[in-house]
Order: sequence, then C-alpha cells, then structure tokens
Amino acid sequence: MQRLQTVRLRGARVVYGDHFPLIAPCLIAAIAFALRVHRLDGQSLWFDEGFALHLASQSLPQMIEQNPVGWLPLHSIALSLWLRVVGDSPFAARFFSVVFGVLVVALLYLLARTLASSRTGAMASLVGALSPFLVYYSQEARTYALWLFLSLLSAYLLLRALGHPERIRGWIAYTGATSLALYTHYFSIFLLPWGAAALLYTAVRSRRWKTLLSGVACQVVVFVVSVPLVGFARSSMLDRYGFWRSPLSGFQVVLDLWYHLTTGGNLPFDRALPVMGTLAVVGILGLVLFRPLWNGVLMALYFLVPTFGMLVLSSWRELYVARYLAIAAPAAYVLVAHGLDRLWAATTAYRGLLGKSALAVALCSIGVAGYSWCQALQNYYYNPDYARDDFRSAARFIEVGEGEKDVMVMSGGGIFTALLPYYEGHLPWIDMPSFGEWLDEDQVVEGLNALLAGRSGGRVWLVLSGNQITDPQNLIVAHLWTYGHVVEAKNFPGRTGVRVLVFSARHDADTLTLTPFKYEHLRANFDNKVELLGFEIDGSQFAPGDDIHLALQWEAVTHLEQDYHAFAHLLNDRNVVVAGHDKVPLNDYFRPRAWPVGEPLRDEYVLSLPENLSSGTYELEVGLYSYPDLQRLLVVGASQRERDRVLLPPIIVDG
Repeated sequence: MQRLQTVRLRGARVVYGDHFPLIAPCLIAAIAFALRVHRLDGQSLWFDEGFALHLASQSLPQMIEQNPVGWLPLHSIALSLWLRVVGDSPFAARFFSVVFGVLVVALLYLLARTLASSRTGAMASLVGALSPFLVYYSQEARTYALWLFLSLLSAYLLLRALGHPERIRGWIAYTGATSLALYTHYFSIFLLPWGAAALLYTAVRSRRWKTLLSGVACQVVVFVVSVPLVGFARSSMLDRYGFWRSPLSGFQVVLDLWYHLTTGGNLPFDRALPVMGTLAVVGILGLVLFRPLWNGVLMALYFLVPTFGMLVLSSWRELYVARYLAIAAPAAYVLVAHGLDRLWAATTAYRGLLGKSALAVALCSIGVAGYSWCQALQNYYYNPDYARDDFRSAARFIEVGEGEKDVMVMSGGGIFTALLPYYEGHLPWIDMPSFGEWLDEDQVVEGLNALLAGRSGGRVWLVLSGNQITDPQNLIVAHLWTYGHVVEAKNFPGRTGVRVLVFSARHDADTLTLTPFKYEHLRANFDNKVELLGFEIDGSQFAPGDDIHLALQWEAVTHLEQDYHAFAHLLNDRNVVVAGHDKVPLNDYFRPRAWPVGEPLRDEYVLSLPENLSSGTYELEVGLYSYPDLQRLLVVGASQRERDRVLLPPIIVDG
C-alpha cells in the first residue's frame, strides 16, 4: 500500500504520495555516469593520482611501507585488485572512481528518501549527479569517491538499523561500512560522533535503550578494528613539516569549503557568489522545513561535525584542504534538495501570490545553479587553467627536445609517478626528495653531481611541480641557476602547474658541477626569535634595470608564534627605498610558524633596479616585521643606526 506523508507549510495541509517512479533515479544515475565518463582521460594524471597508481602496483608490504603521511591503505589495496583485472592504464584507474562516484549518487537518493521523501531523494541525487565537486572527484584516481561512498553508506545503514533495531545484520553492515570508511580516510572518525547523536536521540525519543547499547557496541567494535591505524595516525601527527599550511580563519574555512562544494573550484570566486548564496539560502530553507525537524538536524550535523572538527584540528595544526571535508558534501546536497522540494510543493499548495512567489524562487534557484554549474563543468572539462597539472604534455616536450647526454631532474617529492607513465624517452633521471621528505643542500649537491658525472656537454631538464612544498628553500633551482644558465623554459597549465627548465653549463665550463653555497657569515639576533646567520649576493656592482639576487640564511631560535614578514630594501642617500622585496620568508607552504628550531633555512629575494636609477652607492637593509601592524623586530645588541635592521655591504650602481 502506498504510504502517505503529511507536510504542513504555514498552516496549509499537503498530502502527497511517497511513491516515485523508479525510472527517475535510473535516468539520474545514467546522467551521472555520462558526466563522469566524459573526457575521463582528457586530462593528465596529477601528482596524487600518479602516486596512487604507483602504490597500487606494489606488493602489500610495500604499500604499507611506502604509504605517505596522511594516506590510508584501503584505497591502494582496492585499486590494486581492480587494476589487476581491468589493466593498469590511467583510464582504468580513474574508472574505479567513476563506479563509486555513480554509487554515491544512488546513495544520495536512498538517504534523502529515508529522511524525507522519494521526490527529495530524486532531487538530491540529481544535485549530486550534476555537482562539479562530485564530478571532479569521481574522475580522480584517488580515494575520495570511495571514501564518499563508504561514509555515505555508513550513514544510510545506521538509519536503516535504527528503523529496524531488531535486525542484527543491519548493525553488522553498519559496523563494516564504518570500519572500511575509517581505513579509507582519517576524517571518517567524524562519522562516530554523528552516529552517537543519532543513536542517543532515537533511544531517548523511543525509550529503546537496547538500541543505544547496540549502536555503542558497534562503535566500540569499529574502534577495536581500527587499532592498526594508530601507527599511520602517529606518523601523520609526528610529521616534521607537514605539506598543507593554510592560515585561514574559521569563517574563511567555511567560505572556502562552500565555494568548493558549490562550484568544485571551477569558477572565479566573484562569479561563484550567486550560486553560493542561492544554494545556501535554499539549503537553510530545506533545514527549517524538514518534518520531522530532527531529520534536518541530522543532515545539518553531518555537515557541521566534520567542519567543526577540522576547525578544532587546525587550531592545533593547519590542515585545511577542501577535499579533506568531502564527507560533508552529501549533507549539503540533501538540504538543498529538500529546500527545492518544499518550494515546489508550495507552488501547488498555495494559490495566488504565495504560490507564484514560491515558483519564482524555485525556478530562479534552479536557473542560477544550472547556469553556474554548466560554466563550472565547461571550465573543468575544457579550460586548461582549471585542469589537473599537465604532466603528459611536459613529458612529450622533453621527449622532443632531449639530447643523448642530457639528464632529467624532477623536483616535487615523487612527481616521477605522474610524469613517467607518459614519458617514452631515455634520459637518466632523479626525483628529489623522496615523497614525504624535506630536501637539504647535501642531497642536492651529491645527487646532481652523481647524475651529471661523465656527461660532458649534457643539459639538465628540470621538471618542477609542488616544489615549493618539498623544496621551500628552492635549493635545486638555486644551484642550477648559480652554476649553469637557462636555455629554454616552458610552463604547462593546471591547478598547481608544471614547469620545465633546461639548464646548460656556463660558457667557461663543459659540465655542470655543483658545490655547497658559501655565505658571508654574520649573527644578527632579531628579538631572540630569529637569527640571520649569513647572506649571499650575486655581485656588488650593477647597472640600472638589473636584478639583484640576494639569499639570506635564517634560523628560528624558538618556536615562532606568528608568521613574520621579511624585507630587503635598497636605499639611496636620502634613505628612500628605490628597490625592494617584502614577503613571507621562504613561501606560504613553509611559513615561519612551521620552521624547525635551530635549522638554517635559505631564503631568496630579487630586487629589480629601475631603468632610470642614478649611478651611485646604495645601502642594502634587511630585517623582519610583524604583520599587519608592521612593527619591526629589534636587533639584539645593535647600534642605534641598526636597531631594527641589518645593513649588508653597499651596492654600487654604475649607469
């Protein structure tokens, strides 16, 4: 018999059938599949995908041993089994995610139908099918499609178990799905407090305390099963540097997360504001009009628990990346779908102005979302600036131009896994540093000299991607720039970007031979927080229009509580800045708060001299200041003239 639901909207009584034609979710699943298969191999593998394929090609002990900080093994194991059956091409690896991406859309239907109605379920699955965010991660050979599926399956199975608490197999299924989700991504831990809230509410409301005990027992089993993950978690917590440093406020985190959930990051932020605002309003409307309201609260908690958890974790260590909160996306889409459903229901429940207004709001919301998502998907599929990093084109560029005595150096911490699947050349290569490590100068000098030994006249093809994370001191580029010169350079578009530089030996040498940098030593102590150990300038006499390349060597004396900014200024005889470079030392991924205590760090500055600069002698000052109050740090024991700065040897400009 067809079950009827009663929904009240401002006093009006609306009765509609919960039956919904099965053809609708099937058509939506077909749309989801088509969008996820379209141009599946149109973009190159990027670094994370390449490393995922690399791990999947290893034996199980090697997978565990080489598993990077922040990754968990289930995806690698499942992908390995998949690739053994269907082949190990990039297309096959991404198709694994397509399968789970479509299943996520199906689960959105089931979850929303359980909490609201079949019509809300169909709308939720349609929102998920069209979402640029879900399309992107359904086409990526990484863990996120599998994680979304398992976490959403866990939530759905818990609701099913609460509906039929006497069925033991329901609790077993919930326990299994939650355990698998935890082995897929660390932030699956947020499923447990969300599940606890659902269990407690149901037990209190129905006074079925056995239900609460059953759920708690399941969660205890999940904890026990997940004990082997402690080793992985410990490695992540003790990671010396960490790759993601995002100094964002709580408001910025929520805003950036909503931007990605509503656009996939495929629109300029200002053009994304209409769809962000529209879907936020519709989602809030969907929450307010949920009947029973607790079902809407459950979805709100599904969004808020991981988001709040991320904010708490980021107060301890800056971790935020939008994809780490992909688990929150289904809740957002269910609330938006329910808001659209209630607007649509109001168009038939009310006559006159109120019904027409509801229809206008519904059509406007659908139009804004549809137009914005069409643009976002078009950018994702066809605009190189929104594509993944193009290692495929970089590999072909090297193949065409490589010489017999050339060598290839990759800087990015394991980017060989993304480049080599496309590279069919024959150059000897090195990738520095190994994934999860941090590069030091001895590695650079020894590694490059060993690679170049006996290859007189050969060039170095340097491939850069993500090197600002693994080589924040820019040691590889700095050494090659110092002892060689660039003969060719090319940038390949993408979200991070890939750059290829070709270096040859200088005219007075046959082979590139590197030696450690030699700094002019000094020990300037800035407020007992940071010491300036030394400096290096690429000359003392320059012409107008030249660039002065300056390297400073910093060392943190204590753990820094804020990200100080550094300055390098060239001053004329009236103490006016004629050229300068102010910035966060090193880079945004390795800001001062992340510096290890007692370790020298190289930091580079470029001062561009004006073309009309007068000849003469100029002072060069360097120092640190807090931001945004612009208060300079004082130099301990310095003279009055150098109390808030260090003066380096003067620069002569001869025009």
